Amino acid sequence: MIGFDVDDYWEDAPEIAKGNYNLWRLMIDQAYQGKGYGKEALRLALEYISTLPCGAAEYCWLSYEPENEAARKLYSSFGFTETGEMDGEELIAVLKL
Repeated sequence: MIGFDVDDYWEDAPEIAKGNYNLWRLMIDQAYQGKGYGKEALRLALEYISTLPCGAAEYCWLSYEPENEAARKLYSSFGFTETGEMDGEELIAVLKL
């Protein structure tokens, strides 16, 4: 699930959300993890985002639970870097488009 910018009802949106793309959800069933599906899905999502379908933006951002090392490794392999900020209880990582 991909998002862009913020909605009026999202009162506690992180600053990075304003005017940028967000990978809101990337979920692979546990039975299919470790087979490259997540990597390919992320590649395709970023390829789509790079077309700027909702307008110009500087970043794509996402968040994940601090203990999720598999997510950290996957996202960093695509160039996402942690900002030190949190979205609720999740770490925020960004990728410059």
